[in-house]
Amino acid sequence: MTANRVSENQESIERVREFIFAGDDVRLSGQIDYPVSASPHNGFPLLFILHHAGSEDREWYLPYAQIALQCGYAVFRWDKRGTGHSGASGRGSTTQDAVNAYEIALEQPFINHHRTIILAQGAGTALLGSAYGLFARIQNPYGVILASNMLDEEAVLAIDTRVEIVMSDGDWNPWQKYGEAACESHNRSYRHGASFYFIPNADRKLIDLRDNTLHAEAAGVIKYWLQTLCPISTSI
Repeated sequence: MTANRVSENQESIERVREFIFAGDDVRLSGQIDYPVSASPHNGFPLLFILHHAGSEDREWYLPYAQIALQCGYAVFRWDKRGTGHSGASGRGSTTQDAVNAYEIALEQPFINHHRTIILAQGAGTALLGSAYGLFARIQNPYGVILASNMLDEEAVLAIDTRVEIVMSDGDWNPWQKYGEAACESHNRSYRHGASFYFIPNADRKLIDLRDNTLHAEAAGVIKYWLQTLCPISTSI
């Protein structure tokens, strides 16, 4: 069966769906966006976004969502506790919030569970590394993007799947250790395939210092990697 075969339920797809779901003792808000293209027979590959620490809500990750949608992926974005439309609470675990969000994302219709990619940024990479087993228990991701990576040569080995590391010259952590060396360590330990990209003239969140947008080079390498992992026109 080919991935570009149109689903019989194509007419019922809501291109943007927002919903409320339970975090760990807090109410969370999120959304799933679907491409405008026809649904593959086995469902769309999914990009799940795992936030950096800070006050950014799901809208901050719109540039990443747009890249994935262009590549034929559905995208799940959500507001961390205390941001956007989510509630705030001093009780409960932010790690469990993220795991709950991942589970909700995989429950959505028209999704190919076996082609799920996690994009983690900054502190989100540290969270994913420390709790990878909790995510994998729900569904081992087909690949992981570590943007502004915070996992060193040993910590990155928790990520037992394909890995792309993207770091900038403006990162607080040295790219030589958290980019190049982490990639080499992963490739020595696994056969999944890990790659590393260095982005010049960008801050630690991969924002271009010249125009305050997602750096075009970072966007380009992420787009290419997503297209390579899940080509729209091939069988999966």
